[in-house]
Amino acid sequence: IPRPPNAFLLYRSDFLKRRTIPREVEKRQQNLSRIIGECWNMLSAEEKAIWHEKAAAVTAAHQAKYPHYKFRPTRR
Repeated sequence: IPRPPNAFLLYRSDFLKRRTIPREVEKRQQNLSRIIGECWNMLSAEEKAIWHEKAAAVTAAHQAKYPHYKFRPTRR
């Protein structure tokens, strides 16, 4: 069962789907993540609150779908 995404992961996913940065400009995920992280840090508290609300809704849906789920990381 996959973990529900947090606010930043939802923001990053939306950022990539909107193709704010065209593939011709940057293809490496490492650089894209760094750029998106900087954009995330520049967001206002109100804008971040929107993403936190979306994450809470996704988490609630995940909880309803998998009521007995508990994150238990396994050692490799």
